Amino acid sequence: MNAIIALLGFFLLSPSTPPPDQEIDSTEDEKKVKTAVISWADSTFFSHSDYKFEHFRAFYTDEYFIAVMRARMFKDKLTTLERTMKNGNYKKSEEDYKQEHVSLSTSYSEAQHEVDNFVERAEYYSIHFWSNIQTNDGITVYYEHIVKVDNNYQVIDAVENSAIGKKSNSTKILYKKDVQR
Repeated sequence: MNAIIALLGFFLLSPSTPPPDQEIDSTEDEKKVKTAVISWADSTFFSHSDYKFEHFRAFYTDEYFIAVMRARMFKDKLTTLERTMKNGNYKKSEEDYKQEHVSLSTSYSEAQHEVDNFVERAEYYSIHFWSNIQTNDGITVYYEHIVKVDNNYQVIDAVENSAIGKKSNSTKILYKKDVQR
């Protein structure tokens, strides 16, 4: 019996990927993260080129997720109401429809306004950044960094994950701060 309760608790409390209809569109956040990472790389590395990005992931706060789902719910209800009226399946009066439509429209607008102006959207964002980076022995090496970006689109962590074309263990990235001009 205890094993069943423990197993049930594990499934209920373990993190999971939300179903596709509950994912948040992170397209704009991804653009901002990429811009922040490029800016960071430009100010950090002596020289880098031919960059690419992989594996973007947004770690949204629970509060933001709830606000997005709430706005989506009101939009879906409004769309369903309009479709029901358009198809002639609305059973109440025209006045009832107008009142319900205004109420849902207002609720949706307020919820969407909250989403659009949400301050703490994400705990952080993560992305893999690849670039040809100048090294101390004069060659460029194709490095991969796993970069962590905060809610304000500032790089807070970058970990070198792999390097293609590195000659030896003494080959190191050439940083702007290390070069005297």
